[in-house]
Amino acid sequence: MALTAAGVGSGIDVESILSGLGEINRLPIVSLETKIEELDVELSAFGTIKSALDTFQSAVDALGSNADFGEFVANSSDEDVFTASPNNGDVAVNVEVDVIALATNHRLSTPAYDSEDSLVDSGTHTYSAGDKSFDINMTGGNNTLKDMMDAINDSEDNDFVSASIINVDSGSRLILTAIEPGTESKITTSRPAGGSSLGATSPDFVEITEASDALLSVHGFEVTRSSNTISDVIDGVTLELTGVGTASVDTRRDLESLNAAMEEFSTQYNTLTSTLSGLSNGDLSGDSLPRSIETRLRAAFFDTVDLGGGDSPNALDMGFTFDRNGGLSIDTARFDSAVDLGVNRYVEAFSRPDTGLSSLFSDLIDEYSEAGGVITGRENGIGTRKSSIDSQIERMEYRLEKTSTRLRTQFTAMDLAITELNATSGFLNNLIV
Repeated sequence: MALTAAGVGSGIDVESILSGLGEINRLPIVSLETKIEELDVELSAFGTIKSALDTFQSAVDALGSNADFGEFVANSSDEDVFTASPNNGDVAVNVEVDVIALATNHRLSTPAYDSEDSLVDSGTHTYSAGDKSFDINMTGGNNTLKDMMDAINDSEDNDFVSASIINVDSGSRLILTAIEPGTESKITTSRPAGGSSLGATSPDFVEITEASDALLSVHGFEVTRSSNTISDVIDGVTLELTGVGTASVDTRRDLESLNAAMEEFSTQYNTLTSTLSGLSNGDLSGDSLPRSIETRLRAAFFDTVDLGGGDSPNALDMGFTFDRNGGLSIDTARFDSAVDLGVNRYVEAFSRPDTGLSSLFSDLIDEYSEAGGVITGRENGIGTRKSSIDSQIERMEYRLEKTSTRLRTQFTAMDLAITELNATSGFLNNLIV
């Protein structure tokens, strides 16, 4: 009967021997697999550094953005007179404004008609305002008061007048309203030759609201504008006139957002350096990269930005400070002193393109985290090493399989030989007995 397992015939535990030999022969592979696990840990650590750098980059960007960092705000002392909003200003102002009159929209009305279905004069009607005009052609069967309203509103050339019908005690009236206020938008009409503008019973439009310009006094100087939205009088401020009266407008840098940006920068810097320190003492122990990044970031606080005129502040001059453990925080006294020298100067120190403090930190971060940077090079190196180890393991697995097959064949042959010897021995013993 054929043997079903090595060692059955000889009584030798061949399977255990083969298993033990297999484990011994596999030790180099296990060692390589352990190395891959270590490389994966290292790769994950580099990913953690890049993530921390990206988060810190967001805080750096906030300090370098004129739009978010120390943004200008505008305030009105009385919004019943006007509201104020910033308009790309960069100089703080405080201005008193006396609103004498608001700009009004010109408005015309027809005399009363029996209804909106009453007929109007056929022919071409022209409407103008300033250098703009358009015509409508009223034809028989399509020349009611409502038809005229629709024709005015639907004209492709009309962007300055709105038509509507009101139904009042005296009858139906067509109302023309200038879309924009001011005298420049005053509406004029022209009726068909030989007829009135709206039929024989309606000789002309009647003015019900006069077109007028906004009139105001700024620091005692008179200003006339055709709109209640005024953005070209006070630099960096848009006024929306809401009523007659006197109020003041002031603009300033929003120091709350400035402080918030500074605090966020400090928080993210401390988080980053804590991450680097943890990796340096943990998964990247013995690797100089975390310490190198931390050292260079700290040194960047001492680099200066040239603002001209011999003014070359660094980040510490702008209010940052380190404690004895390397933690970053805001020194209120330094910050206030820097702001007192001018908020615009403060903003420029961080936001100046290419040479500002924000650019300085950003360039340093990019050196490590951008595509083709130091960390990417490290990651690519790990990928190459892992690929090489995988190839080694594949070759060793192949040789191990061949060795295992050969050993099993040899032990099986030995088992058969011992079985045969045992059978011969038993036969001889029987003959002797």
